[in-house]
Amino acid sequence: MSRGYLAVYLIFCVIIAVAVWMLAYGLILQIVWKDGRILHLMTTTNPLAPLLQFAAYSGNRSLRLVALSATLPAIAAAVMAAVFSLRRATAPLGDAAFEDMSALRRGGWFGKQGHIFGRFGTRILQRQDDRHHLIVGPTRSGKGVGYVIPNALMFPGSMIVTDLKGEIFELTAGYRLANGHQVFLFSPGSQKTHRWNPLDFVRADRGSRTIDIQNMAAILIPEAIGSENAVWQGLAQQVIAGVISYVLESRHYRNRRNLGEVNAFFNAGVDLQSMMKLIKENEVDLSRFTIDSFNAFISLNERAARSALLDIHKALGPFRNERVLAATAVTDMAISSLQRRPVTIYLAPNITDMTVLRPLLTLFVQQVMDLLTREHNPDALPVYFLLDEFRQLKRMDEVLNKLPYVAGYNIKMAFVVQDLKSIDEIYGETSRHSLLGNCGLQLILGANDQVTAEYASRALGKRTIRYQSETRTLELFGRARRTKVEQIRERDLMMPQEVRQMREDKAILLVEGQRPILASKLRYHAVEPFKAAALTSRPNTVPVPDVEMDLALPVPATLPDYGVDGPAPRAATMELDRHEVIDNTAIKGSSDTERTPRAARPENVDAAASSKERMLITARRLKSVITASLTASEMPMNQRTSIEDILAKTIPDPKDVGLD
Repeated sequence: MSRGYLAVYLIFCVIIAVAVWMLAYGLILQIVWKDGRILHLMTTTNPLAPLLQFAAYSGNRSLRLVALSATLPAIAAAVMAAVFSLRRATAPLGDAAFEDMSALRRGGWFGKQGHIFGRFGTRILQRQDDRHHLIVGPTRSGKGVGYVIPNALMFPGSMIVTDLKGEIFELTAGYRLANGHQVFLFSPGSQKTHRWNPLDFVRADRGSRTIDIQNMAAILIPEAIGSENAVWQGLAQQVIAGVISYVLESRHYRNRRNLGEVNAFFNAGVDLQSMMKLIKENEVDLSRFTIDSFNAFISLNERAARSALLDIHKALGPFRNERVLAATAVTDMAISSLQRRPVTIYLAPNITDMTVLRPLLTLFVQQVMDLLTREHNPDALPVYFLLDEFRQLKRMDEVLNKLPYVAGYNIKMAFVVQDLKSIDEIYGETSRHSLLGNCGLQLILGANDQVTAEYASRALGKRTIRYQSETRTLELFGRARRTKVEQIRERDLMMPQEVRQMREDKAILLVEGQRPILASKLRYHAVEPFKAAALTSRPNTVPVPDVEMDLALPVPATLPDYGVDGPAPRAATMELDRHEVIDNTAIKGSSDTERTPRAARPENVDAAASSKERMLITARRLKSVITASLTASEMPMNQRTSIEDILAKTIPDPKDVGLD
């Protein structure tokens, strides 16, 4: 019973006590003193006659004795009324109920700061806590307007948001920018985007670097435990981890260390096992981790190598897109500052590209979480992962595994899904139960499926219902005998069909450690201060740079001068077709053939002829390109350089390269 109801009821008990006192006062005068005038007056014209008489003659000893005697039954009546009415009815089968206004007020649900969950009456449900959130609701149920956008506007710390439709960025980015946040938009596959290179966040020391690389490989190629492909997936993890390690430590990849180069390595158009052998021979300073990974792949037979490469090519699918390559070549987002100052990052790929980009977004979320949990700092700025359309992301087991303890790193997760069944399709029922158990606040905005409706009904609990049944029996001589029996039974606070039929403006908030809340949905565009904040976002445009797509560089190990002392290949090689500069004589051969070091190989006439022929092909191609360029140019003839001069400066003399 709330305090207001309790006060009213106590006043009612006092009124009962006064009424009983006056009645007892009149009865005592009539019975003991044989004077019934006060009782008659009280019951006919003046109900307050006993009080008025006692107030006027309170000094009379006899009346004081009568008043004291009347006090005893008055007190007894008041106590009986209080005990009878305040006694809680036993509920052996459950006492589930929704929270009332007074309980919400005591629980701090109407604060000025914290996360927003809806309305209760005219008040906004807003509370600070460190629990993770799960928001469930079908399409058009109010997930965006009622939870995502209000919290994306008002959360004061750093934030990472998945925004597949672009609406969240449009409605909230400008407001956060105006309030001192650094705002970034990562939209791989689009012309305008900030950039993120996953390899920039691999630690430099070899021990930590190996762990970071292995974690990245496990994210790119998740291992399906119990599957018949688990062996090949584990092998593919080892191989791709070795190539990532090689790209990070090889001097030939200076200023080009990114996953695009890793993808180019696996698509070099040559035998990978032979190329790995060649690399081992010419780069003796590689780490043990890289060498072991290369050896593991070199030792495979053709079928096993092909199986491992299938998983690798699938994992690196996004890096075949030139815009994705440009968006992941370098990093210009302040990811390392998320726990030091307010930084907001929107993950906003085009929803039509999600099939291709899903692994990339999954890698981003999991790598950032790994980065935030490397060091424990209790004073770190809170970081809020608002994962809208969580189902669209790839399976992220590491995120679910870290849920129990990431709150200690000031990390809060919010998962937004359409129904619980969609979680089962990706993670399975067991992982779904684990997710539910780690989300202390669950906002259910509606249910169109039976799984969600049944879960909500069970979570709300049961209450005890009492009812009476009456039976009649005929006794001797036709007399009827009635028997009344009180029975109890349990009932869901809301049955599954009632959850599915819940009013469109209502929502259920399940809170760990307290009764559920039957709330009203919030619409940001109809409630201040969210309406004004969203309007502020539109004129405050967040600058997003255009991506510049660089020309592809060839894999260093496929170049003719690979292994020769000297500088790494220069950018002039970028204009040549990758396959025209591959030294097939140096890389061809089966994986079982051991290669001798390049310096010890005898000179070969066929190799020289082949190299000379390729140089002529390159010269003809370069000549055609320059001729076409000069034809289209408006430069006067006397200012142009002749083709012969260009070729003389571009094509080396065969004698200089030992092909005489």
